[in-house]
Amino acid sequence: MLLKGKVALITGAGRGIGRAIALAFAREGAQVAVTGRNIDRLAQVVDEIRAGGGEAEAFTLDVTRESDALSVVEEVVGKWGSIDLLVNNAGVITYHTPVWETSPEQWDEVMNTNLRGIHLVCRAVTPQMIEREEGIIINIGSSSGRQPEGDFGAYVTSKWGVIGYTASLAHSLRPYGINVNGINPDWVDTDMARAYYPDGDPGWITGEQVAQAALYLAAHAPRLMTGQFIDLFGG
Repeated sequence: MLLKGKVALITGAGRGIGRAIALAFAREGAQVAVTGRNIDRLAQVVDEIRAGGGEAEAFTLDVTRESDALSVVEEVVGKWGSIDLLVNNAGVITYHTPVWETSPEQWDEVMNTNLRGIHLVCRAVTPQMIEREEGIIINIGSSSGRQPEGDFGAYVTSKWGVIGYTASLAHSLRPYGINVNGINPDWVDTDMARAYYPDGDPGWITGEQVAQAALYLAAHAPRLMTGQFIDLFGG
C-alpha cells in the first residue's frame, strides 16, 4: 500500500473530486480525514471507506472560517498524531457572470472559498509539518487557471490565484522538506459541473482520473518536484 501509515486531510471530500481522492487514498492505506460542510455526505464517504476496509473519520469544516480550520486540524492531529498529506479541494463556481458584472458580494464569496480557504487551511496544517520537516500539500486548481473560458470571471480569477499561491507556498516551505504541488483539471463530471451543463460532455474527465494524479503527487512525485501543476486537459 502506497500510503500506509500516512494521515491525509481532504477538504470538500463529500462528493466529486474530493470524494474520489478520499477513496483512492484510503485504498492505499492512508487514514483519511474527510472534511466538508455537509455531514451527511461526509458520513456516506466514511462508510464507503470503512466498507472497503479503510480507516476514515468525518469532520465538519467550512474553509472560509479560520476557527474551523484550526479546530479540525487539532482534532485530526489529536486522533492520528500528524497530518502528512493535505489536499485542498473545496471550491465553488456559484456564478455564471461576466467579470465586469460580478458584484463585490459574489466576488468575495468565490474568493473566500477558492483562494482564502486554501490559505486558512494551509496556515492551520503547516506548523506541524514544519516541526517534523516533512509533508505534502496538493492544491486543486482548474484548467480555467491556464485558459479562461465562459463567463465565470470570479472563478477563473480565483483559480489563477491558486497557481500563484501554490508557487509561493512551495518556495517558502521547500527548506522544510515540504512539497507543494497542484492539479489543474478540465471539466470534471461532478454534480457541480452538471449544475451548469446538465447534459455533460463526453470529453469531461472523471473524479477518479483526478484522484490518480493526486496519488502520483502523494506517493510517486520526485522530492525535488515542488511548485508544479499537473494539467489534466488537452491543448
